[in-house]
Amino acid sequence: MKRRLLIVDDDRDSVRLLTAQLINSRWIEVCGEALGVEDAWAKLQANQPHLVLLGGIKGTERGVLCQQFRLAFPHLSFIAACSSNELMWEPFFRNLGLWVITKPIEPGQIEALAMMIQPQGMVAEAAPQQHQYVIQEQTKSYHSQPPSFSEPIRDSQVSEMIRPKQLVTVYGPKGGVGKTFISRELAIFFSMQKNEGVPLRVIAVDFNLDLGTFATTLNLPRTPNLFTWVKDLDAQLHSFIQDQGKDPYSISSEEWQEYAQALPLSPQHIEKYVVAHPDTGLHVLTSPRDIRQSFEIRDYHLYLILETLKQSNYDVILIDTAPDTTDATIQALFFAEHVVMVGNPVVDSIENIQRLLKLLREAEYPEERIQICMNRLQRKEMFTLDEIRAYFQLHPSKKIFSIPDDVEVKKSINTGTPVMLLSGRIPAKEAIETLGKALFPVDGEQMKAAGKEKQKEKTSLFKWLWG
Repeated sequence: MKRRLLIVDDDRDSVRLLTAQLINSRWIEVCGEALGVEDAWAKLQANQPHLVLLGGIKGTERGVLCQQFRLAFPHLSFIAACSSNELMWEPFFRNLGLWVITKPIEPGQIEALAMMIQPQGMVAEAAPQQHQYVIQEQTKSYHSQPPSFSEPIRDSQVSEMIRPKQLVTVYGPKGGVGKTFISRELAIFFSMQKNEGVPLRVIAVDFNLDLGTFATTLNLPRTPNLFTWVKDLDAQLHSFIQDQGKDPYSISSEEWQEYAQALPLSPQHIEKYVVAHPDTGLHVLTSPRDIRQSFEIRDYHLYLILETLKQSNYDVILIDTAPDTTDATIQALFFAEHVVMVGNPVVDSIENIQRLLKLLREAEYPEERIQICMNRLQRKEMFTLDEIRAYFQLHPSKKIFSIPDDVEVKKSINTGTPVMLLSGRIPAKEAIETLGKALFPVDGEQMKAAGKEKQKEKTSLFKWLWG
């Protein structure tokens, strides 16, 4: 029996060429072509494919798109076709459960994958051996019950399965810029909001694994914490591997990774590992109490935690990261729908953000996800926001959010009382509300038009950056 393949790619000519090349294939039947996201959703339901080839759609990111597809159709297998420039993201596609092939696509690659990926209910066939060398095994098993083809999925069921999560990553490439403060305030802001009259379910995650202080800023205990979850994951992995008749201490690291990818997820158990903020009900997944515990957290732990959070019933997942480019930070950036990049209006902070933006652009990271936030902005700064925007090479219409320097902020940090819970008119509080509404408008609220910043220009100092 042939495997039914849906091709999702906005390159019409390439799609037609590949379809023509596969027309006489013994192994593959192209059951549809989708040039856009809405078209893909319709054909996933109507055409009932076994495999989905994700070539690329302008304005979307394949990892996020695949996540949404998989929630609705967990029985499908996905293949990412990457250009040479995109191969740096291969480990993250692998962590998401995608198979990876390189462009230009050869029909033999798709045929060989079709034989290696075994759709449910189909009898295995011998894969063509001459094509095995071009394939990198990047698969993952899913244990959730797939929807039955005998009972068509109703629109309401799909809507519930793919209900979008707002995963917001707060990142700053330089320490001491107030990143954790911004994370705390945004998390509190979201926990106080409603969507269609229903309070938002919000969790804040401290991904500064060794020196995280998110719990401290809210006067919360550090137990249970992220490492509690990691220990449980390892216990589940040991049991899972033993159930397969293997010794967990004798398998290779590659095999361990494969078993980790196949481990069933348990979103319903997340609350075992969180602490709750008493005033707002915000859930917090805190960093480990002991720095040495952070050394035992591996990339597959991080992937399993993020993937479980994405499948949970939280509406907003906010991740506070470390000022580095470790695996925890990169995975948090990759999983995010929105990234708040925090800095200060000083030379070293601005320079670090510019370098990160350059790196992300080279990796073709979707820049529309990124919001720039300048914290502790004073009335008279060396650099205006327009100068900073120009240095970052942002479009003139791209807003830079600014949080004013405020004496109330210092008090709130020291007391553990978020400014969002303080009464009265506080400039920093109003600025964070504006940022929060831009990230996730709730109950029909629209972001208010921000007044133009009128700052004195001092181009001679700024020219030093352009050097």
